[in-house]
Amino acid sequence: MRNDKFGQPEPPPVGFPSAPQQHGYLPQQGLPQPGYPPSGFSQPGFSWNPPPPQPGFSGYPSPPPPPHHGYPPQFYGAPPGYGAPQAPAPPYLPQQTTTVAVNGGWYSRNQKNKPQSNAVGAAGLIFVSGGMNIAWSIGFHGRLFYKTTNHNFAAWFIGGIIGAVLSCFLTNKIAKKYVLIFSSILVMIGGCVIASTRNNGDATLAGSYLDGIANGLVFAPFMALAGEVSVPYMRGLISASIEQMCFGLGIFLQIIYTTSWNYSTYPSYNSFSSENMKGVLSIIYGLLALIIGSLLCIESPVIMLANNNNEQGAIDALRRLQRPYTLTNETFEQLAEHKKYLAHNKELSMGQSIGQALPTFIRLLFLRGLNAMSISKFVYISFLYTFTHQYGRGSWGWFIGFGICRWMGNFVATFCMESSGRKKPTLLGLFVCSILAFVVAVNYNTGNTVMLLFFELLAGIAFTATSPYLSEAYPLGVKQHFIAFTFIGEMLVFILLTIFTWNKNAGATYFYVMGGLYLFGFFFVILCLPETRRTTLREAQEKFSKFINTGF
Repeated sequence: MRNDKFGQPEPPPVGFPSAPQQHGYLPQQGLPQPGYPPSGFSQPGFSWNPPPPQPGFSGYPSPPPPPHHGYPPQFYGAPPGYGAPQAPAPPYLPQQTTTVAVNGGWYSRNQKNKPQSNAVGAAGLIFVSGGMNIAWSIGFHGRLFYKTTNHNFAAWFIGGIIGAVLSCFLTNKIAKKYVLIFSSILVMIGGCVIASTRNNGDATLAGSYLDGIANGLVFAPFMALAGEVSVPYMRGLISASIEQMCFGLGIFLQIIYTTSWNYSTYPSYNSFSSENMKGVLSIIYGLLALIIGSLLCIESPVIMLANNNNEQGAIDALRRLQRPYTLTNETFEQLAEHKKYLAHNKELSMGQSIGQALPTFIRLLFLRGLNAMSISKFVYISFLYTFTHQYGRGSWGWFIGFGICRWMGNFVATFCMESSGRKKPTLLGLFVCSILAFVVAVNYNTGNTVMLLFFELLAGIAFTATSPYLSEAYPLGVKQHFIAFTFIGEMLVFILLTIFTWNKNAGATYFYVMGGLYLFGFFFVILCLPETRRTTLREAQEKFSKFINTGF
């Protein structure tokens, strides 16, 4: 290119376009350099003044060092892309995948998400008290010095139904923390009534009602809350821990201390009995639940978004549900997923929500009914009958084995929930329980105590997955109502089995029927129950919307 004004070749500019020009002089020699125009003249296409800064560009790069004496620089001008303004950060896009990959071991994941289990952990203490009352109602109550009827043993289940019905009217109208505090007080009052009286059937009846109402009030709200505050890879563990494992722990504790108390100390009429001990333990559980719930309970971020569109409150809740308590990208990913879940459910009318919930209700009610059959009065009396035939009276260690096996089934399945999933343990437990039930029925009159112990172990494994299913299966608009209806259906099964009269022929028939139902349940689960391990609430709900689910 030639300079039109001077007729000489035009060299490229020295350094960057924005660098100060040397006005035709070499700084080392002070002489004009041939080919450079004198100062005050401009060349076409050559700017003597630095260009204005571009938007988002904070400054100008420093000019390169001068070339060696006598040697012209080998490259003039800025290298490609050097000094260009950085592109703006891409807009935040929420995570689109539904399967969550988690780095780190179990301990680190547990510590990071500990506030989620703390938020619902107080309800687990109330469920421990409920498990003790279930065990008491089916027969693990030691020596009683007052007259009883079926009403005494069905009272806790009736109270549970009353509490569940009341919880339907309180759905999303009263904060869950206040429901928990009220239920904790009911548990404490019921425990005080039982602990302060001796051999009083009416006081025991009142205490059972109060404890049952408390458990019914807490069940639906906190099973729903467990699903909404948990991250997908912790939801199964948290929901199973506070429900099935805590009920199983209560059953285990009731069996342990009443059996040991009854057979080792032989309490008299006026002594401190195992009934009073149950009241004392209920007071302790209620007090701990009151303290923990008041301090650590966190409301659902989903409900905050749904009721008042309180996005700031939802973000603050999500921040406090993971350690450290700071805002991270994961916090906003969870918020975005909750908004998707909420938008998905807002598209459903009330009729559509009920229509989608009914098939799910049938599936879960069937499984919860089988769960009630596995730990009923008939099973207790059959166990007592079989080991008496084999080993005689006084073998109280078998009762302790019964409690350990039941709770260990819950324990093992709970901590395998996010590795093996929900469907596989359920299928394993149902199939083996079906076989064991038929074996017990065939050998009912000759005794088969070991088979009953294994039956309880596998039953605990089979039904632990019903807890996460309850927390994630139902549409949001009717979730708490249908969780309460499922709980009510389970309580009705307990009541029916309490009313029926046992005899050895009826006991054998009961296990034949149970074996057949468990075998049917095995094939039913294969065809109709989805696998929801590590999926979001939205994805789990979509899976349950299909009645046929053959995937694992």
